[in-house]
Amino acid sequence: MALRVIGPSLIAASLAAAAVAAQAPNPPLPPRDVGAAASRTGTAVIRGHVVDGQTGRALRRVRITLTAPELGREGLSTSTDTDGFYELTELPAGWFTLTAQRSGYLQLRYGQRRPLEQGKPVELGEGQVLENADFALPRMGVISGRVTDELGEPIANVWVSAQRFIYRDNRRRLMPDGPIVMTDDDGEYRIAGLVPGTYLVNARTLEKWTVNERGREETTGYAPTFFPGLTDANLASRVTVTTGQVVAGIDVSLVPGRAATIAGTAVDSRGQPASTVVLVHELMGTAGGLVGIAGRGTVAPDGRFEISGVPPGEYTLQAAGSQESVALPIAVNGVDIANVGLTASAGWSLRGTVAIDSDAPAGLRRNQVTIASLSLAGRTPMRVPGGAVPRQVVNDDWTFSVTGVVGAARLRVTVPEGWAVKAVLHGDRDIADRPLDLMSGEELAGVQVVLTDRVATVTGQVVDQNGTAGPDGTVLLFPADSAKWYEGSRFIRATRPDQRGRYRIQGVLPGDYWLAALDYVEDGIWNDPEYLNSIRRDAQRVALVDAAPHVLPLKVVAP
Repeated sequence: MALRVIGPSLIAASLAAAAVAAQAPNPPLPPRDVGAAASRTGTAVIRGHVVDGQTGRALRRVRITLTAPELGREGLSTSTDTDGFYELTELPAGWFTLTAQRSGYLQLRYGQRRPLEQGKPVELGEGQVLENADFALPRMGVISGRVTDELGEPIANVWVSAQRFIYRDNRRRLMPDGPIVMTDDDGEYRIAGLVPGTYLVNARTLEKWTVNERGREETTGYAPTFFPGLTDANLASRVTVTTGQVVAGIDVSLVPGRAATIAGTAVDSRGQPASTVVLVHELMGTAGGLVGIAGRGTVAPDGRFEISGVPPGEYTLQAAGSQESVALPIAVNGVDIANVGLTASAGWSLRGTVAIDSDAPAGLRRNQVTIASLSLAGRTPMRVPGGAVPRQVVNDDWTFSVTGVVGAARLRVTVPEGWAVKAVLHGDRDIADRPLDLMSGEELAGVQVVLTDRVATVTGQVVDQNGTAGPDGTVLLFPADSAKWYEGSRFIRATRPDQRGRYRIQGVLPGDYWLAALDYVEDGIWNDPEYLNSIRRDAQRVALVDAAPHVLPLKVVAP
């Protein structure tokens, strides 16, 4: 199959890297950008009732939101009346996401039965009336307590968070799952908005002080401390919260620790001294977080720097200058760290064109496609002035560039529903799923991003162990090739069956996959390769041989 290249030049290539004849010299261009998809109206209706999940009492002023590409960026919304009822009318046919939200309660997606689960899609036909799209909102959980120093005195302005292990930035790590709060003048804190689960409560402050002992000055701070007063997460006590429960008395006694000095050299790619060295602290979670500067170092003409008085904790050491930058994770435990070597990079870049494998390329608009880099080391906490500036652009002529990429990264291409990334070609190599790591200032030119709407759709009925249709569950589709198991993989899909127990997965490239319907799946856990490996025994092997509909019934299993 020949490719149409959208751009000022034609690059003829096949996915097997065999040469093929170029198409006509002037392939049609898709239309120029237009605004977001305009809202459409129709004749479908959704009605439902919202109650308190514990008492059954009707809830008024619950915000009900319906979203889908057909409804534009904001979607449609309404609120429940004094008796807890709502109605959405004049809806187009399609597949939608329905959510309910009210202060004091956890946001719930339609069909969501358990914390952290995906919601069910809602399928509407023209003129269909969906009754009883009801919600029983669970009250949010709360953890409260007091933070004190080692002598039992309260400490104000300490950050406190409820944390759990989450797979994020290509690794499983402990991070806040809920709001990050600060203690008041009495050392009291209250973390609300928690879903039922088990947490580690962590308290952190950058407060430090200097004392003179035997004629020697010593700077001390506090280590990040877990309830009840331990620095090792593996030894800390767990706190379990049920729906609507307020768990009080979770008091944390901060552990003091010696503040350390970090010293070394920071230069750019030409060996010249960096202009800035900062120590960044970050506490980010699923509901946002905070980022700030914990220390600065003055860089000498020979590139040497020193940052003193650093309390125990985990940080990112960043250097920048001359539009170059570098970031290094660093853990401080009270011992001075010397001879740190930082060499900044201007970053590397990619340039190329977008190609279309389709009979109707005019169906795709430029503003529907983004091409960017996704760092394998995770997100840099903050951008330091003078450092490398990452930029991504897809031009009107469908050429693209990704510049200022520092460190190893994958190319991330996002496309609208019904489309997929068929390949990312550089010469005879497909680099779509490969980590890329080039030298400072190096450019990878002639890259061809191949998009296609020749994709498979997988549908089917989900049944329980007795063969009854319409059970709850989550359907996972993931590739047989474990090399494609990475965060944000274009081959991994997850969905819930709709209100009739039918599931639909669109935009799937032909290939060999595992397919499973599981009783409960935490949203996003499929990014973890260890999890995918653990459920292969509960999945069935399927071969999607062409870009066509595939009907595959599934039985729910509980791993």
